[in-house]
Amino acid sequence: MKSFFTSLALALVAAPLAVADSSHRCAAAAPVAPVVDFEPRIEALLSKLTLDEKIDLFGGDETGFNSRGVARLGIPPIRMSDGPVGVRVGASTAFPVSLNMAATWDIGLIQRFGVALGEETRAKGKDAILGPCVGIGRFPIGGRNFEAFGEDSFLSARMAVSVIQGVQSRRVIATVKHFACNDQEWERTNNDVLIDERTLHETHLVPFEAAVKEGGVWMVMSAYNSVNGQHMSENARLLTGVLKHEWGFQGLVVSDWVSVYSAVGAANNGLDIEMPQPMWFGEKLREAVRAGTVPVSVIDDKVRRHLRVRFLAGLFENPAPPPDESVVRSEAHRTLAREMAVESLVLLKNDGILPLAKTAVKSVAVVGPNAAVARAGGGGSSGISPWVSVSPFAGLRAALGNGAAIATAPGVELDNFKAVPLPSSFLYTPDGKSEGLRGEYFSTPDFAGKPAFVRVDKGVDFDFKGGGPGGGIGGSNYSIRWTGTFTPTETRAYDFAIGSDDGSWLYLDDKLIADNGGSHGEIYVPARAELEAGHSYRIRIDYQQGGGDASMRLGWKDPKDVTKVPTIAEAVAIARTAEIAVLCVGYTAAQESEGVDLNDIELIRGQDQLVQEVLAANPNTIVVVYGGVPVSVKPWLARARAVVAALYPGQEGGTALASLLLGERNFSGKLPFSYIQDKAESPGMLHYRDPDRKVPYAEGVFVGYKYYDAHHVEPLFPFGFGLSYTSFAYSNLVAKANGAKSFEVSVTVTNRGKVAGDEIVQLYVEPPQSRLPRPLRELKGFARVGLVPGESKTVTIPLSERSFSYYDPTQPGWVSEPGTYVIQAAASSRDLRLATTVTLP
Repeated sequence: MKSFFTSLALALVAAPLAVADSSHRCAAAAPVAPVVDFEPRIEALLSKLTLDEKIDLFGGDETGFNSRGVARLGIPPIRMSDGPVGVRVGASTAFPVSLNMAATWDIGLIQRFGVALGEETRAKGKDAILGPCVGIGRFPIGGRNFEAFGEDSFLSARMAVSVIQGVQSRRVIATVKHFACNDQEWERTNNDVLIDERTLHETHLVPFEAAVKEGGVWMVMSAYNSVNGQHMSENARLLTGVLKHEWGFQGLVVSDWVSVYSAVGAANNGLDIEMPQPMWFGEKLREAVRAGTVPVSVIDDKVRRHLRVRFLAGLFENPAPPPDESVVRSEAHRTLAREMAVESLVLLKNDGILPLAKTAVKSVAVVGPNAAVARAGGGGSSGISPWVSVSPFAGLRAALGNGAAIATAPGVELDNFKAVPLPSSFLYTPDGKSEGLRGEYFSTPDFAGKPAFVRVDKGVDFDFKGGGPGGGIGGSNYSIRWTGTFTPTETRAYDFAIGSDDGSWLYLDDKLIADNGGSHGEIYVPARAELEAGHSYRIRIDYQQGGGDASMRLGWKDPKDVTKVPTIAEAVAIARTAEIAVLCVGYTAAQESEGVDLNDIELIRGQDQLVQEVLAANPNTIVVVYGGVPVSVKPWLARARAVVAALYPGQEGGTALASLLLGERNFSGKLPFSYIQDKAESPGMLHYRDPDRKVPYAEGVFVGYKYYDAHHVEPLFPFGFGLSYTSFAYSNLVAKANGAKSFEVSVTVTNRGKVAGDEIVQLYVEPPQSRLPRPLRELKGFARVGLVPGESKTVTIPLSERSFSYYDPTQPGWVSEPGTYVIQAAASSRDLRLATTVTLP
């Protein structure tokens, strides 16, 4: 029997299943991990460790991002960095987000990204990157949808395996997250997902299973939420039962930050590292071992996993070298980021205006709030500070040179204003005697009981660093309420902002004007109020801290800030005088971020009016939409000449957009999610924000296009959709048996147009009548193929027995029923080109 280490090393170069080879544009990620069995060295070290030293390995250190080592025995720490689309340490390459990666459908390109991510991680002096994120996008307005690979489990699995293979080929620890069923940010630490075994295995666990079995991933991060009543950091069924026993995972399970709730439960049920510091995996775990409630065998299993991963990553012999910015700021990585952006942008509509003739264009207006700012990615822990960035305006200006006049204006503002602390001179305690606000500090998380202490705070501008506010209140699960009055000196509109980690709420005269609730990192929420000079308004700020870092700030827009407020009229005037208008709208990292979901799919902050007026002013308008969720475009779609879904294309997005609009490159991206126009069309909205915080996955295995097919819902643009400047014809679909229940499916694709382009052939399998309800069709393979005009190529896509199977919880296991299956070659989930059948015995 192969050792686990041999299997993992081989997994680094194993070909992903059921995806055609796209190596025509990919350099393989050559393995560097040696095929060697480290078990004797692990056992030797284990025998020398004291109980205290063993437990020290299981928690984070003072940095908040390192898993501790044992210096006495030369066991190094594991130095981690946030991901998954770049290294969140200083300035790094901001690659397109995971949703863009999925839109490329290019496993070779995404493996190259994994290699580059591994190289940058090491160049930043880190050993582990906290990615990829593989949660299934069942919830249409999820704040972190951009951070994962879309709504389909098969596509997500293929992307995840490619990233992991690339990262770990550089002996950097990849971390697949968040295990499992983490798809909404509202109350993410308190939600309990109710899900059946079939839905778990057939949909939400698929990319995790592939990450373990095919990608050989070395670390798995548990999610904040509970599943079927158990916190994921101590979920025995999933961590020990499925992950470690059924799948044979022998790497590390790390908690998401501040998501551990017990020592005994977490230790016995599969958690190996508590981050950021050991609140439970310290003295409380030592006491549990001494009391016999956590067996020493459980402790030793965790130690073996810690040592195993360190050996695989080469941390003993080859620790990460000193930081090397030349790797991060290399032209090779910038070129890769640009190529990923080019392949990921999706052309949703084109009435013939595109591509623009570069030499014929004389004037262009690049307008909108996302025109002169590079919207590289979303916010939160995956937000990257790019070392260089190119906005749409900058990209088009560089591409057009001096041949065309180009102008820009935002029209509306999407970025939050820069808040400064609210001066105490405007604030008075409720009794009017003291400048500032009355602060009531509760040792409970819900303002219950008598305050632990009360004091007057001159302002609200606190960073507690996870240590608590003092007065006997610990670092987690407390609340604070500030009350008093705010008296303005001028009659005008006042812009306030509250920023907090975790939840906060701002009230004026008992009216909620800013809702920053939930468990999240530091997020700012603005609020505007029309106020009268000299009138005293009751002010109240509520703050609830869950765990980890803690901050609370009340600010306002500095009255001395004379930053010009953008107007729609200015953008419309520029658009009216230009030959072509490129209107860039959508969302930003301020709206799509960890810890907060979107409210809707409607354009916000006056953008709908902006779109309508620019379309009226310039009939040659191309609309470019940014964001990781479907955006409402139907009200004005008919009037736009062309529409592009840019998603979040990374630091090189502006250059990529320009090359595509001007026809230097061809659009080839295809949607990794269904572009619906009403959030209510999605079953993921059911029970959202229910007070009991239960999240039943009532749709079962019918997620995304599978649900829309079953319920006859017509998405505006279906899963897998994307236009090109050329057209492709499909022919000669053949399924050749390659065993009793496996096949090689081939199809010929021909470029019928006048320009070169890439087509993404999608293979869907339709089952016969089954014992259990099944989707009408499911994606089970795909191939990206590049063709010059008139050229034909035949692509071959393998289908294994798993391609025809469903998960039967009564077995339990995967079942392939006998019968005739329809194999369809398609350009999207609704654009089915050719069909053939195969019969399983």
